[in-house]
Amino acid sequence: MITRVRIPKLSANVEEAALTGWMKKEGDSARKGETLAELTTDKIALELPAPRSGVVRRILAPEKSVLPVGYVIALIGPESDPLPDVDAANRALLEKHRRRIAAPERPRRTGRGSARAVRATPAARRLAREWRVDLARLARETGVRLITESVVRQHAQRSDS
Repeated sequence: MITRVRIPKLSANVEEAALTGWMKKEGDSARKGETLAELTTDKIALELPAPRSGVVRRILAPEKSVLPVGYVIALIGPESDPLPDVDAANRALLEKHRRRIAAPERPRRTGRGSARAVRATPAARRLAREWRVDLARLARETGVRLITESVVRQHAQRSDS
């Protein structure tokens, strides 16, 4: 039986996560509970465990992609089992998510300044504080939805040039 590995619902207000790295590649064996991938949301970074033991048959999402909750990122199971077609369901989920985030949103008032409203990983926030990078300005300039540590580093390197 093939198991679909999905972006999990981590909390009530988390709708997406960035896939920051794969620990396994297609064809690798994975034991139940072993780390398959690293995910990052605007609040936490975590390791995604394999839901069952088996072979990583197909990886459906590249590193550094931002994906909605429920998106199937990998298929795990015996080599002899046929793979299910999850591409159409993933496309539909992505389209629904894009429509939802494109809808005008009421501005949030955090009382902590505009940098707080920017979606950034904890490592990116820490680095931005150290290097005195304005996250709100960086988000406007780059158009990136989730600012990662690498985006802050790239911006800082361009600014130093």
